[in-house]
Amino acid sequence: MYFTKNWKSSLPKQVFSIGLSLLALNYPVHALAEEAQESTIEQHQQAPVTGRAIFAKYGIDDDLPKLGLSSLAQGEHLVEHVSRTTKVGDQERRSEVFLVQNTDEKGNIDLRIKYDPSKVDENEDIINEIEANTKIEYRLRKYAQSYDPNSVTATELGNGQVEIAFNYSKFGLPQDIAYFRFMRVKIIAENNQPVRMVIKNTRDFAYQNFRINDYQQVVDFEVHDEGVRIKQKHIQAIGMNKKAQPVSVTTLVEPVVFYDDETHSKVLNEARLSQVSDPRYKEESVKLDRVFPLMSDMVRQQGIDVPLPFGISMAYRNQDMNFGFTDFDIMGIKLNELFDPYKSVAQVNAETLTLRGEMNILPFWNVFGYYGKLNVDAQVDAEYTGEIGRQLQDALNNKLPGLGNALCDELSALCNSGTLSVPLDLHYDLAGIGTTLSVGYKQLFASVTTTYTKTKMEGSDKWSDGILTIQPMLGYQLADYRAQIFVGAEYQGLKPNMEGTIAGVELGGEEFFYNVGVDLNKWAYLIGFNKQFGKNYNLSVLYNKGETRNSFTVNFGYHF
Repeated sequence: MYFTKNWKSSLPKQVFSIGLSLLALNYPVHALAEEAQESTIEQHQQAPVTGRAIFAKYGIDDDLPKLGLSSLAQGEHLVEHVSRTTKVGDQERRSEVFLVQNTDEKGNIDLRIKYDPSKVDENEDIINEIEANTKIEYRLRKYAQSYDPNSVTATELGNGQVEIAFNYSKFGLPQDIAYFRFMRVKIIAENNQPVRMVIKNTRDFAYQNFRINDYQQVVDFEVHDEGVRIKQKHIQAIGMNKKAQPVSVTTLVEPVVFYDDETHSKVLNEARLSQVSDPRYKEESVKLDRVFPLMSDMVRQQGIDVPLPFGISMAYRNQDMNFGFTDFDIMGIKLNELFDPYKSVAQVNAETLTLRGEMNILPFWNVFGYYGKLNVDAQVDAEYTGEIGRQLQDALNNKLPGLGNALCDELSALCNSGTLSVPLDLHYDLAGIGTTLSVGYKQLFASVTTTYTKTKMEGSDKWSDGILTIQPMLGYQLADYRAQIFVGAEYQGLKPNMEGTIAGVELGGEEFFYNVGVDLNKWAYLIGFNKQFGKNYNLSVLYNKGETRNSFTVNFGYHF
């Protein structure tokens, strides 16, 4: 695939929607009257040319910025030579390899790294690094929103030259190359053909294990019969490592040969082609395509980053609940006359620690399962009515006047109302499943997460009925910081009664069981944030506040 010289025939449909005035200027319609043409041209001259139209005006294909992100975009069958020099302090390492790319009819790329072991520094893991970088370029070869249309400017330099400048789009950039949002790009075009593209950083950024202060990528183009292709790509990054040593990484990428879908080829360097054909060269295959998430290529073509397919995470949640009661039933006996449920309250603290495994089936659909421990520390303040003491007082007074009164004087707590505090310390196993659906547009996103959890008291073999939790959220992405903030709500489908048994406790030969009515609010507000660290790690913090509960959750995850 070359960038065609006939840019007019390759423009996306969106360019043609800018209006009849631009069509009239660039595509004269002879059927129009001369007077109508002059009027249309005058209207166009008054309207500013922006975004894609600037590329179109100077004959530049607006796919060209992709070559700064991925050289795999320039052809389907090709061989490239990559050489790299890394200087750390006084030490210098040099390595070079060949990239051999072949594309099948379905668009799947077979990529191999071929190299002479004597030309690869033994102290540098360049094969794995190039494999990792190539996987990134593969994901970006169809990156749709490669530049920010609002940032495009054009400066005419004279002698048929023009400088087109722009920024890469910050939306959808994968974490692997998120530093491209700090770049300013300039394309020099001459007589409606690109000559050079220069990419420079506007601020420091993290790159591999270094902190880069000065980054420059220069892509030289050459024009041939089929269109425009890369002549060479030269990248230099200067900065410091974690030990504050000066670091310089220089990479040079040069095409060796291009092949078409037939039997033709265009050899650019005969000597290098002879080298890569040497059967003594070692070969490493790079697996680029992954099954999950499904439909990922289609999503990437829209300029949207796709999450890594698998993940594991550890979550800690601490929840405080304060609620009242509506009914007391112990061992099938109603105790509402003895303990007033509407004046009784409970203070409950629940801590959970869970391990979660997840998978992204679709870019917008995640499923997960988790297992962990739940510890409940509760203080139940039951309002004793004194009814049993008063009934006993009346019965004794009927037998012997004054006897019941004497009893109540000695045992006042039995005859008077008061608060009976009951501490509880309970431990459970918990397990559950869940799913998340999400949708986003640029910096805005929405999601809903649903979980279903069951608990089992330690020492028991009986699992409780499940609890349904739903979290709808709206969020905003801070693209420059690879972070998201969000607000929403949380629904906990707690039943209006708590029932269960206490293992090991028996009354009258029967296992102790209870059924207590509770007064709970199922909804709570939610606020939180998520921060990505590199391409694999993320930290989420969430806070809930409701009428009868509040909680905070911390989740640290690894994705691969």
